[in-house]
Amino acid sequence: MAEDIREVLDRIEKLPELFYVAVRVAKMLDDLDVDINQLSNIISLDQALTTQLLKLCNSAHYGFSRKIVTINDAVSKLGFKTIKSLVFVAISHGILNNAVKGYYLDKGELWKNSITCAVYSRYIAKISQYSDPETAFTAGLLRDIGKLMIHEYVGINYNAIVKIVNSEMISFSEAEEKVIGFDHCMIGSAVANKWNFPSVLVDAIKYHHNIRQAVLDGCKDIKLVSIVHIADAATMMLGAGIGNDGMMYNIELKALEFLNISKQVGNIEKLISEMVELKSEIDTMIGSVDG
Repeated sequence: MAEDIREVLDRIEKLPELFYVAVRVAKMLDDLDVDINQLSNIISLDQALTTQLLKLCNSAHYGFSRKIVTINDAVSKLGFKTIKSLVFVAISHGILNNAVKGYYLDKGELWKNSITCAVYSRYIAKISQYSDPETAFTAGLLRDIGKLMIHEYVGINYNAIVKIVNSEMISFSEAEEKVIGFDHCMIGSAVANKWNFPSVLVDAIKYHHNIRQAVLDGCKDIKLVSIVHIADAATMMLGAGIGNDGMMYNIELKALEFLNISKQVGNIEKLISEMVELKSEIDTMIGSVDG
């Protein structure tokens, strides 16, 4: 098992530097005094990123009457935080749009799943009055990145994992760790660490299936973890790019308490029904990038 873990960690080390520009831009956008021309120049170094970003900014979701043609214009119209989210959307498409066979996800399904969870996370962040809905969006977008690293191990051991899920009544990720020695959350957080993501994103990826452990480990932003946890569950319930592990997780009600959501929307069923209304936003975003 130790050899398997080393092999997975080696894969992380060999990942192409697809997030290099995204992380650099994200750090610049954290500085409110950043020079917009300098920011534009950094983004423009990646032609594909620039093209995707302008397509997203000009999507029907934002509804600007005049077409956005420069990065400077995009930043002034949408603001730093939204541009940061869209940079991660554009960059992550190249990774998350691939097939993930061990989880029975065809090409495009993990991408659809990730965008859906991102939009749901931002929505939950807003209704729960979380301070930074765009960070919630990014956390939801990247929460399952670890599946790309371990899907082959999951595919080989799928029957054994499901057997433990059913016999011990535990989640799929807990069974992953029991059978192969690690789960997609653990590996995903290692990827996020490698790319120097903020610690709140690393924690959201690591704990999004395990609120109780996040509390025990003293997670700094339990509200963000709770947001992604609920958004992930809603994504699976509504069948967006659902894989073979989709319905093998439970919602931890403690997450609703941390966000005070019960007082905001009444109950989880009502919350899920409200999320159905976000489909056009999700479809527009996916279409803007895929198109």
